[in-house]
Amino acid sequence: MSYSGTVHCGHCYKEGHNKTNCPRMREQARANPDSFAAQQVARYAQQKARPKICSYCDTSGHTRAGCEIVKRHKITFASDAILWRNAMIKWMKETGMGVGALVRVNDASYHRGDKYMHPTDNDYIPPVGLIMNAASYTLSHYTGIMNSATWTASEGAFSFECIGAEPSEPAYRRTIGITLPDIPGIIPRFGKGYYGNEQLDRRTRINNCDWEVVSPGQTDFSSDKLMCRKELKKTVKHHFAGPQQQVGRYFHTFDSFQRTQLRDYVNGEIELSEMKDPEVPEIHT
Repeated sequence: MSYSGTVHCGHCYKEGHNKTNCPRMREQARANPDSFAAQQVARYAQQKARPKICSYCDTSGHTRAGCEIVKRHKITFASDAILWRNAMIKWMKETGMGVGALVRVNDASYHRGDKYMHPTDNDYIPPVGLIMNAASYTLSHYTGIMNSATWTASEGAFSFECIGAEPSEPAYRRTIGITLPDIPGIIPRFGKGYYGNEQLDRRTRINNCDWEVVSPGQTDFSSDKLMCRKELKKTVKHHFAGPQQQVGRYFHTFDSFQRTQLRDYVNGEIELSEMKDPEVPEIHT
């Protein structure tokens, strides 16, 4: 298909059809059953005869594009994303986290001149810098759902250039990425574990999550990408695109306890200090 949206055939190069429906190719196949065109026509016929199997729900009779399950999941995903992002925006306002915020990271390993600083070093100096990037529109609420793949991924939500870094140093040595910390009710700290009832601590799986805002940044997020419905559509489309390997059995959503708590927090009915993680073992409550 061209940039104008017009279909072009890869065989005869005419507009209005593709190779699978090319009349010239079919004429050539009828004229010479042993030709390459005949082989192509036969192959396309076999492909059309195969039963359709959905790459999302793994059932036959339809494809991913027409899957009713994926359509329902997209609606739930968008609803969960809006709720979680509203909670995140409120949390960022309360903590002063935004563009222009001065932050200090207490657990980042980084280069300071010719020396590599590690948090366990006796002379460790926590890196400090100004947040200059807004949170990406791809930031997923899966970060707030225990045991999802994103929950324990060190997805850099923000980054800053370390104060004191030499301008001549490569950007990757000057830049410190920070990960969202565990936030009660918004990003659970503990999970169920992958092999039964053992407890999984998110802090043991991620880096650069122990940080603090030294001086607050922006507090107006009305034009932020996290609040933009157009950007949300991009996030949904990106998440459910075939190449992302998202399938129905790996779909995650908030349970009723966490969803209700998030809604109450966003609506101002409870404070952050009253939020609790879902299904946390009693010894940690």
